[in-house]
Amino acid sequence: MARLLYYGPLSDLAESGDVALPDAVRDTGALVDWLAAEDAALGEALRSRRVRIIVNDVVATGAHPVTDADEIGFLPPFSGG
Repeated sequence: MARLLYYGPLSDLAESGDVALPDAVRDTGALVDWLAAEDAALGEALRSRRVRIIVNDVVATGAHPVTDADEIGFLPPFSGG
């Protein structure tokens, strides 16, 4: 099972946890589409150009491959202070 992690305000929209990815979900774009189909508010938030997707501790760019063995994090913009 893939581990999905939501950080910052995204954690208010979805719980982090393990999920079985459907066979059609083979990259980060398909993953976001699948999550958006399940929850429109989460999908809208994840589609923000400012949200970064991290796959196994590497920032994903473009349609990065994903599998059930991956840890996938969704990181919104943040600021410090």
